[in-house]
Amino acid sequence: MKRRILSLIRKEFIQIVRDPRTLALTLVYPLFMLFVLGFAFTDNVSSISVAVLDQDQSSQSRALLTAYRVSDYFKLDHFVANEDEITQLIESNQVPVAIIIPPDYGKELVAGRVAQVGFIIDGSNPTTASTALSAATTIGQLHATRIVAERTMRSRASQLPIDVRTQIWFNPDMITPHFMIPALIGMILQFLLTFLTAISIVRERERGTMEQLI
Repeated sequence: MKRRILSLIRKEFIQIVRDPRTLALTLVYPLFMLFVLGFAFTDNVSSISVAVLDQDQSSQSRALLTAYRVSDYFKLDHFVANEDEITQLIESNQVPVAIIIPPDYGKELVAGRVAQVGFIIDGSNPTTASTALSAATTIGQLHATRIVAERTMRSRASQLPIDVRTQIWFNPDMITPHFMIPALIGMILQFLLTFLTAISIVRERERGTMEQLI
């Protein structure tokens, strides 16, 4: 039994080597699918176009916008004068995100009160919307922490009571292909083996040697 299986494997290997099309398919197809599925389909989103409505025009509002501008997630490339323009930009798919800074934003911060900032996110693309929501919240919290730290330093406190430092292991840049490709290799090989088996059965059927495999 073992000898018959080895003979069958040897025969199929010779058939693949003799058939240039099958050999090319065996070598090129996995690489092509690995590239397409691994790199073309990714959930890493960056440089999201953002419409900005700054109704405050203060140094505090400019500092907030700078915090979002320097990040890799947002690109503040549309500055508007009213909310109607934001609606037009989102409905025409020119921007998926809009920032609205109210007129009293700077005064509220100076007075030590909580200042509100509005974000409008187009949810038609869940991947972009999820990334924008997470990034907007995180950057806003970091900017708020920075403001609290400045106030603390002005009140002569030496340092913040907690210093949180994070580390990301194994995939520090959180690049999706680094996570997907190892799994895709197994999936592609499984599909390729099934495909080659089907080709082999069809070939044996055409040549009338199907009974020899049984």
